[in-house]
Amino acid sequence: MENPSSLGVPRGTQRPSDVATPDDTATPRDTATTSDMATPSDMTTPSDMAKPRDTATPIGLPARIMAAAGELDSSSKFAIISVFFAWFFIDTLEVRVGSIKHGVRFFDAAAVIADPTRMFFSIDTTFGVISFALISCLCLMGPLAPHLWRNRLAWLAYLLPLMLIVVCGLLLYSKTSGEILATPSDAGGLRTGALNLANKILQRGSDLVSRHVAVGAGGYVGLLGSLVLGYRGMQKFLNEPG
Repeated sequence: MENPSSLGVPRGTQRPSDVATPDDTATPRDTATTSDMATPSDMTTPSDMAKPRDTATPIGLPARIMAAAGELDSSSKFAIISVFFAWFFIDTLEVRVGSIKHGVRFFDAAAVIADPTRMFFSIDTTFGVISFALISCLCLMGPLAPHLWRNRLAWLAYLLPLMLIVVCGLLLYSKTSGEILATPSDAGGLRTGALNLANKILQRGSDLVSRHVAVGAGGYVGLLGSLVLGYRGMQKFLNEPG
């Protein structure tokens, strides 16, 4: 027997239950939502396109020097600090005459080399003294060279403090051991004899004075620290591949 609901309904017609309702239409899942669309933050702006992202910030010279100082080994750091204090704060030469004691520091070496008698008196701060102090500081910065300039020869800069001490010692020795009064080439016999006699007298006086001049603690500490730096530099130079 036929269903009463199907009575009176033509076979070719569509029943209301077969008609698609608004609920059966496309839901928001099938359509692109506003959140799925590209937002302005996801878009590439012209400023982002022109901005270099992988460029490295250049490092200034003070920052490079600090980084190079951090790469020094402990023995080299200790030696540099020791030499610095020995050159600028501890007496390199000590002069004792009776109860009088006078010290000469290494950074005053230029004035003493120019006039050895200055070691017995106070030394003024002249342009030559300041220049030599700056040269001393540059020599102390020599061990930083191989950490700033990656080259095998740069390790020889560790020898700069020792070389400065040796050069100053040789100059001071030649200045005090040579003739105090130079004899002119055109001097006559009588004048030459007088100058030679005066040199002998002054040399005897200088020999007497030299007994009152001794190497101070600054000289020993500076030399020892410079030897440590020279040894470390030569060790690195010989072991560094060419």
